[in-house]
Amino acid sequence: MNGTSSPEVSIIVPAYNAANTISRCLDSVFKQMRPEIEIIVVDDCSWDATREIASKYALQLIAMTEHRGAGAARNRGAHAAQGQLLFFIDADVTLGEGALARALADIGEPGVDAVIGSYDDDPAVRTTVSMFKNLAHHYFHQRSSGEATTFWGACGLIRRELLLSLGGFSEKLPGIADVELGYRLASRGALIRLDPNLQVKHLKHWTLRLLVRTDIGLRAFPWATLLIEYGYLPERLNFGNDQRVGAFLAMVLMVLGVMTLFRPAAAVPFALCLALAGFANQGLYRLFYRKGGARLLIGGFLLQNFYYLYSAWTLAVGIAFVALKRLFTDAG
Repeated sequence: MNGTSSPEVSIIVPAYNAANTISRCLDSVFKQMRPEIEIIVVDDCSWDATREIASKYALQLIAMTEHRGAGAARNRGAHAAQGQLLFFIDADVTLGEGALARALADIGEPGVDAVIGSYDDDPAVRTTVSMFKNLAHHYFHQRSSGEATTFWGACGLIRRELLLSLGGFSEKLPGIADVELGYRLASRGALIRLDPNLQVKHLKHWTLRLLVRTDIGLRAFPWATLLIEYGYLPERLNFGNDQRVGAFLAMVLMVLGVMTLFRPAAAVPFALCLALAGFANQGLYRLFYRKGGARLLIGGFLLQNFYYLYSAWTLAVGIAFVALKRLFTDAG
């Protein structure tokens, strides 16, 4: 910042046990810094060296006294920020070249209230699970460019006044606090722009256990709450019609696969369903093959259909659980 004038943009980085990635994240931010920008790191009560590393940079460091999740950390940063625009990025990403300038140009267009980006197609961690997770996210965001109905905290720019008028991020749904904010933004009539060229590199190392635990505990069950509350799921990204068909085909594949063990004749419909499942996500599978060859193609196909199975069943169970809980609460 120049002198004592207020910054125009506040970059807010919530961080929890991010010692392995926070320096790369902040280095990428400082490479794109401007005088009218401030940086705020909100340490969500980390027990590693996150605070010590962040304190070496010329930024405002806020240390929370208890671990409360990304939503609460983002809110803390938003209230401390002086900028009219708030650019949220996660501590485990690095900004792509020109990302900051692109985000600011997007939100400068008439009527735009918020801007989100996507992961790039070159994840930092090259394991099969990490490649699958990041490339799938990249693919679905890339093909859903334009007007969005969700927000994304890993790389999202929003007007501060609008965010605070909505009460900030939910602190009750830490895994999908940004998605829940997107619902409220959409109900408010806010215009959210998804720019496919606004990209960040994900530094996270995904394992199969972490993937399932995150998708079930922090995504699918909370999604059930949003579905009951708002009465709909987004029509784009992971919830497009083709993805609902993909989830259905994954369940049929599972049933036919078991049947082939006892009735060889079931191999024909199994093969047909397998072909349909490949066709339903042909763009995604082409991306897997292009980035990781046959190994990632096969691994990505299996992981994508495994994802469909556990996410669909967990969402269904979660909807039933939330609905019954509300029914008994109202009855009581």
